[in-house]
Amino acid sequence: MKNFDHNGLLLCEFQGKIFEKSAELDCSSSVFLRRFLHSNLSKALDDNTNSNLSLDAEEGLSQITNEFGDSTYGKIKYSKSSLFWIGYLYRYISYTREQSTKFVMQIFPYKQLNDVYYTFHTQDPEWCIRNLLEINKLNEYVFDNNFRLKQVIKEKGNY
Repeated sequence: MKNFDHNGLLLCEFQGKIFEKSAELDCSSSVFLRRFLHSNLSKALDDNTNSNLSLDAEEGLSQITNEFGDSTYGKIKYSKSSLFWIGYLYRYISYTREQSTKFVMQIFPYKQLNDVYYTFHTQDPEWCIRNLLEINKLNEYVFDNNFRLKQVIKEKGNY
């Protein structure tokens, strides 16, 4: 596990602001979140360094829009505060557990994060992670690549 430092804070706030600004788009929140997941920006953020990023939320959102085009698909939008928290928490988990955004979004779907927002958003991110793991019947080992590999080997080899 990586320590949460100033660099991590900058990246979390940057991603949170991009998610928050996505509420201004014409598409639904789920459309934006799927686009973000597959974007070049998401891949760049997974490097967990801000040296190659401008950290301007407007520019980040513009990158995603330019990559995928405008869309008016979908109607359901999450609140700006929920979107900020979801973006922040996804980056926090990705940064501290050194996992890809794609993996984090698979184990903690954005709909689930939106559903728990009002209960969780005032809590410490580590508290949120522990409780999300518990809700999903997972434990911290899910973030350990070696543990997951051992599980696959165990399942395939019937050991």
